[in-house]
Amino acid sequence: MLKWILGIAGALVVVAAAAGWWLFVGFSHAPKAAAGLMDIDQWRSMVREGGGTLPTEVRILEVGRDSAPMVAARAGAWGGKWETSYNSVQLVYPDKTIVIGGALDRLTSEGMVAAPDDWSFDDAAYEQLTAAMLRADQVLITHEHLDHVMAIARHPQPDALAPRLVLNAPQIAALPLFAIGELAPALRDLAPRLDGSVQLVAPGVVAIPVPGHTAGSQLFFITLENGHEYLMIGDIVWTMTSLDELVMRPVFTQYAVIDPNEDRAAVKDQIRALHDLWEANPEVTLFPSHDRTWLEMLEQEGLISWGFQD
Repeated sequence: MLKWILGIAGALVVVAAAAGWWLFVGFSHAPKAAAGLMDIDQWRSMVREGGGTLPTEVRILEVGRDSAPMVAARAGAWGGKWETSYNSVQLVYPDKTIVIGGALDRLTSEGMVAAPDDWSFDDAAYEQLTAAMLRADQVLITHEHLDHVMAIARHPQPDALAPRLVLNAPQIAALPLFAIGELAPALRDLAPRLDGSVQLVAPGVVAIPVPGHTAGSQLFFITLENGHEYLMIGDIVWTMTSLDELVMRPVFTQYAVIDPNEDRAAVKDQIRALHDLWEANPEVTLFPSHDRTWLEMLEQEGLISWGFQD
C-alpha cells in the first residue's frame, strides 16, 4: 500500500511540475530566425520620400503606475519586480502635435491594481490627456486593449475627438467593449483611416501592422528633425529584458490577463525580429508602452521627456 501511495504522490508531483513549467516557463522562447518580418530600410525610405517638417521631440504623459512580479511580464523571470507605466505618447512638431495611445481612466486603473503599495493614478494627467487629444492633429493607438483606449472610448467630447482619430478596422471594432454604456455615435460610426499596410501617417511617422498581441497591433517608426529614430513597440513585450532574453510573457499571463488570447507564435516571431533589428541598428531607440524602468532611463539620457506640451 505504501509503495502504491508513494507512486501516486510522485506522479502528482511530476504533473504539478509539468503544469508549472507550461504555465510560467514553457513555449515562450522566440525562434532562432524571423527574416523579412520587419524592414527598417522600407520605413526609412518612406520617411525620406514623404518629406515635410519632422517632429522635434517625443514626450510621455504617465496617468498611472503599478508593479507586478517580473515573471508576469517575462516567462521564467523568477526574481525582480516589473515597474509598470500606463501612459500616452505625444510627438511634438513646430506647428502641431500627434498623440499615440489612449491610456486608461481611473475606473479601469482601480480594477487592475496588482500592487496596492505601488499603484497610483493621476487624475490631472488624465484630464490633460483628454484635452491634448482635442488639440492634436491626429490621435492613434498601438493596439486595442483597455489600458490603451479608455481616453478614446470614454472621452468626454467624442464628437470633437472623432475627426482626429486615425485607427485601423480591428481597433475601431473593439471600442464598444470599453465604453461605459453605449459607445457614442461619433465613435461607433468611424471609418478606418489605416488599411493594414505599412503607411506613412505623418511626416516622420510610419505605422507598421504587427497583428499578434491583438488583431490591430502596430508599431510606430518615428524620425525626429535631428535625425534620431525611435521605434514604439507597444505591447509586443512588456519589459525590454524580453528582447535581451528572447522570451515573451508566460502562458499563465495570457490566460489570466489577456482577452482574447494573443497569437503567441506571431509575438515570438516579432520578438526575434525586433531583437535582430535592434542588434543591427543600435542607434534606434526602442521603447515599449509599459516598462517604466526603461522609460526612466530614456528620460535620463535626454531621449524622451515626461509630460505633454500644452
